[in-house]
Amino acid sequence: MKAVGIIVEYNPFHNGHKLHLEKAKESGDLVIAIMSGNFLQRGEPGIYDKWIRAEMAIENGVDIVVELPVFFSTQSAEGFAFGGVDILDKLGVEELIFGSESSNVEMLEEIAKLQLEKKEILDEKIKKEMDSGISYPNAMNNVLKEVLGVRVPLKPNDVLGLEYIKNIKKLNSKILPKVIGRKSVGYYEKQQVEEFASATAIRAMIKEKNIESIKEVVPVESFDLLGIPTYLEEFYPLIRYEILNNTKELKNISDMEGGLENRIYKMAYKYNDFKTFYENLMTRRYTNGRMQRVLIHILLKIDKNLINSLKCGISYTKVLGFSSVGARYLKENKENLKIKILSGLKNVTTNLNIEEKKLLDFEIKCDRIYSIINNYEERSFPIIKGGN
Repeated sequence: MKAVGIIVEYNPFHNGHKLHLEKAKESGDLVIAIMSGNFLQRGEPGIYDKWIRAEMAIENGVDIVVELPVFFSTQSAEGFAFGGVDILDKLGVEELIFGSESSNVEMLEEIAKLQLEKKEILDEKIKKEMDSGISYPNAMNNVLKEVLGVRVPLKPNDVLGLEYIKNIKKLNSKILPKVIGRKSVGYYEKQQVEEFASATAIRAMIKEKNIESIKEVVPVESFDLLGIPTYLEEFYPLIRYEILNNTKELKNISDMEGGLENRIYKMAYKYNDFKTFYENLMTRRYTNGRMQRVLIHILLKIDKNLINSLKCGISYTKVLGFSSVGARYLKENKENLKIKILSGLKNVTTNLNIEEKKLLDFEIKCDRIYSIINNYEERSFPIIKGGN
């Protein structure tokens, strides 16, 4: 069986995701989705918990949903892509299908090759650009234009795709990257085009309780699973407590730059409500995603030591759901997969070594923090769908 992979968040699963999935299914016998758990790449909690989003994926046709651990899912594009590609490689995936604004995999391959060859030069130039006060994405695009002659600025999915390709190369993986063009709307765009809207726009519809518009842009299988949404601002009392209670540890938090911890402490001490805190915290240097990631890392105590310990990837993975085809793939390839498969939390002590158990305990702790705000039901076993 030929497995193809996708790396997703499904926050929530919408018609654009359905198109992506259908295109992926054309390339193989089954699709494996690496999906962020309860905390996401832009430093946000999932608008719905990981089990609801995994069920959306399975109901819409994904064959295996595997959780991207929180210490990868909340990282910048580089760390996020590394975690996803590493797990897909160990699961025997042959192709990685991802969306791209440029739809030009050859261009992304060439940029990835040059970035790896000139990493030190590019990193130094990007740092210099950022020191002038601009954000990382803008700094990177400026440097790519200067050094590599890239004329068109890379957009969010191009940047992520570039990181997928770089990590495939760094891992010496045999995975073949393939792109499909984004349909009609960009990553951050707010408007609806026919039956398509970005996840950003759909989350706004959910917040505004615009039911009729939501029905137009998500599959019925997703709409039927929509529940009470969860937002970052609801976690602010917990985040503020961590900032004020563990001030000395802030400098060790992942993604924290020297001096930013003092600004965060000052604003948390001064402002009781999240909106005022965040508005006064932001500067031109940081993107929303970067700042939100720092706040989530503070909440979850994801520090630089933890991230550094995972440079070689992870040796276990948690399955959140599978179809009958996915179940057959896991059974037939059980001896060949390069990663331990956890299909539930029973008997993990006998399956995992001490270090793996520590990482799993950390993931469980993060899920429990999410459940303080979103009181979801933790499942003991994966979602199973037959007859796919």
